[in-house]
Amino acid sequence: MTGTIDDLAALIREAEGSRERFLEKFAAFCEQAFPRQATVTRRARGWLKRTVEIEDLSLRFETRVFVLRRDGAGVVAEIAHEVRGVIISRKAVPVRDWITQLRQKIHEAGLAVSGEGHAAAELTDFRP
Repeated sequence: MTGTIDDLAALIREAEGSRERFLEKFAAFCEQAFPRQATVTRRARGWLKRTVEIEDLSLRFETRVFVLRRDGAGVVAEIAHEVRGVIISRKAVPVRDWITQLRQKIHEAGLAVSGEGHAAAELTDFRP
């Protein structure tokens, strides 16, 4: 993973500013940091000029599902409670709160200790 936690903080500022590139950058970060927990949905657009956009990013940790999805030019952050494949509850939260709760869940799961990668350690040390 190239970059630092400062790069991640810059990405959060982009998301809060409703910039479209945030989702692509953060999805790449999560795919490297959490290959077993991350699911990215991509969609090809255009006929002559094909572009691939990320529609959403899901990170599953035990019964919590952290979702970032494209909403127009912005990004919507949601946290869902899932039991046996059924969503029990879902709430939209600010991106900073989403990152804070994700960091807490990663710490609880012990992924930074178990060796999920350098990027996981960077995210668990992040202070928004």
